[in-house]
Amino acid sequence: MGFSLPGESLVRFVLDFDPGPPPFPRADLYRGFTRKIHLDILEVAFPRFRSVMGSAALEEMMDSFFRSNGPQTLQYPCVPDEFLAWASSSGCPDHDLLNYERAAVRAERHPAELDHLRAPGEGERGRLNPTIDVFVAERAVHRITPETPQPPTSDGPQVYLCWRRPTTDEVARQRVGPLLGRALGILGLKALTREAWLSRALDAESAAPAGAYEALLELHRDLVSREGILRPDDLD
Repeated sequence: MGFSLPGESLVRFVLDFDPGPPPFPRADLYRGFTRKIHLDILEVAFPRFRSVMGSAALEEMMDSFFRSNGPQTLQYPCVPDEFLAWASSSGCPDHDLLNYERAAVRAERHPAELDHLRAPGEGERGRLNPTIDVFVAERAVHRITPETPQPPTSDGPQVYLCWRRPTTDEVARQRVGPLLGRALGILGLKALTREAWLSRALDAESAAPAGAYEALLELHRDLVSREGILRPDDLD
C-alpha cells in the first residue's frame, strides 16, 4: 500500500510547476514564499548576468525553469547549479555567461586541500591545480558587460580556466585558445617538467602555428606564478 512521508505532499506542491490543489490551507503562501527565495538566490548567485541582462530577463528564465519542474531540491545552495544545468541542457543562449560566473564558486568549493602545495621550481615537475575548473564557450563571455551585452565575434572557441590558489584561497582566472587549452589538458593527466610538457604539447599538434612555442612558454610561466600549476605532493 502506498503512503506519503510527512511533508512529502507539501514538497511536491512547492516544487512542481502544476501541483494541483494545496495539500492544506495556506500552503500556497508557502509555495509563493519559497519561489521568491529561489529567485533571490539566483539574483545573488548571478549578479553579472542580472546586471547585463536585467532582472526581468532573469525572472523570465526562472519562470521557464519553473515550467520545466525545476528546481527539484529544497537545498537552497544547490538551486543555482540546477538552474545552470537546466539552462545549458535547454539551449538558453546566455548559459555561457551563467557558467562563467559559477566557475568561481566551483573552484572555491572544490574539496582539495592546497595549503601544503607550492608552485614547481625550475626543472621540477608540475601539474594543473586540482581545483581548476575548465569550460569552453563559443563567445568571449569575459567581455560581456552592461554596455556590451553582445561581445565581439571571436576567432574560435574560448577556453576558460578558474582555480583557487593555496593559502590565500584567492580565485584566479585565465582565458586561452583551443590549442593552449588542449596543451593544458596534458598537465591535467600527468606531472611534467616545463620542457617535457612543451615537447609533448607541440608533438600533439599536427601543424602548430608560428609562435606556438613562445605562447606555450608564456602560459606555463604565468600559471606557475599564479599557482595554476602546482608541484604534486607525491613528489616529496
